Amino acid sequence: MKLSYAVVVLAAHLAAVAIAQDASSSSTAESSIETITEASVESTTDSSVESTAESSTESVAESSDVESSSVDSAADVASAVEAAATAAASTVVRTTYNTAIANYNFDDSTFNYCNASYPSASTYTSVSGATLEFVQVIVRHGDRTPVVVAPGQNVSWNCDGYNEDIYLKDLASDALSSSALVSQKIEIPAWNGKYGFSNQLWQGTCNVGQLTDTGKKQHQTLGSQLRSIYVDKLDFLPDWLDDPSQLYVRTTHYWRTKNSAEQLLGGLYPFRGVTNDMTIPMHTYPVEIETMDANSDACPAVDTVWYDIISASSYQTFFTGQSALMSKLAGILNVSGPTWTMVWDGYADTLFTRMCQNKGLPCSSDGSVCATSADRDQVKRNANFDWAYKYRDHPMAKTYTRLHIGSFIGTLRDQLQNVVAGNTGAVKFALYSGHDTTIGPILGSLKASNRQMLWPPYASNLIFEVWKKTNGSRYVRVLYNGEVLQLQDGFKWCDLSACPIDTFTTYLANFIPSDITSECNASY
Repeated sequence: MKLSYAVVVLAAHLAAVAIAQDASSSSTAESSIETITEASVESTTDSSVESTAESSTESVAESSDVESSSVDSAADVASAVEAAATAAASTVVRTTYNTAIANYNFDDSTFNYCNASYPSASTYTSVSGATLEFVQVIVRHGDRTPVVVAPGQNVSWNCDGYNEDIYLKDLASDALSSSALVSQKIEIPAWNGKYGFSNQLWQGTCNVGQLTDTGKKQHQTLGSQLRSIYVDKLDFLPDWLDDPSQLYVRTTHYWRTKNSAEQLLGGLYPFRGVTNDMTIPMHTYPVEIETMDANSDACPAVDTVWYDIISASSYQTFFTGQSALMSKLAGILNVSGPTWTMVWDGYADTLFTRMCQNKGLPCSSDGSVCATSADRDQVKRNANFDWAYKYRDHPMAKTYTRLHIGSFIGTLRDQLQNVVAGNTGAVKFALYSGHDTTIGPILGSLKASNRQMLWPPYASNLIFEVWKKTNGSRYVRVLYNGEVLQLQDGFKWCDLSACPIDTFTTYLANFIPSDITSECNASY
């Protein structure tokens, strides 16, 4: 999880909207809501949503014109029109959001954020009458330290079990030195109360967002489970990896995703299964052109759409309806600002990372108030609902996905089409190590079921397999955390236990930008 800087922009955006809206425009907007039924919103297409919003805008604007005689200046007229347009634009969003809340039936009773389930050779079955041709694996990194820092917390994060080591290499023999030349360690000195910034971070030896030893073990285990299926059971990959071109590995630029990929490969091909001196290339895009996660620098519109989604009055009504819990947690953590007042992510990150390392619930600095397990469960529920809503259920979710992860979906689609065309070369297994915000939008685009649309746990694994039947037809099977991906009621566009590959790639095309530059700089 990574928090976008757009929360800062959002704060100003919401303040401007609040100032702009007057009583008359609010009243008109509320009456406009009644004209849009929940049923029509749930079944509408993107084009009909836009049409409905436009007609609502016109009706609100007409009402504003009637009262324009009471407006004293041109600036006031502009402000009134902007307020009317803002209210109308949120009409469809508001109705849909309230419907989603009313129908919220996500079963998160067995949800384990701390560790995703692994595929298992004991329960894994082949597609009947077919041969496996190609595998794509998209994973979330393993357990990590917080990425959102609440200063002054009495908690330690220690990563002494993992070091970044640099070895010398003998140029004559290509042999590595048996001992490290440099061993990198994170140092967080004790705060002396006078200078320095150590009081702004936790105690210990971990960096922000660093993969923990638990996270390393999670991906070692995932790799060994994949080996038990694709090497031992199916004989799809060789027992000994003597040709690295059979694998394609890509990660985002964060160390936790790189380290997770390394650990997974160590489980897939432990020392006994790799030919000496063989190197597996690990590809990473520069952050400026990253496509495996939201890239707001290259694509400004992704933040625009994001804060449009969460600044809708309906969303804010739901959000601020739990202001008492938010105020309590903010007081305990001694935090303020948009990161802590506009979204639940910071609280979820703080509470969940502690939970996964058995560090207990946080208390205020004087110990007088502590978060409870009930507080944490409510934050979990808020975060899970928010996750499904912005990536799957909101009318702008498709647009958000195209901007957020659409280029990466295009990469996955192209690889699948290359299988059909016979252009994959030697590659049989592609590994992509990313984030929850890599997997979540893909799940949303596929219309994953409520149970599988919850926040992706650590070490989540999304697998696309290509199977070829004896008649030459190819099918894609989608597995998520060890199970066939099930689809949301009302959106069962294909059986993902064996979906015809043309159907699958055609569906993915809906979420792939045709011109990413234009879409990223468009107005929404």
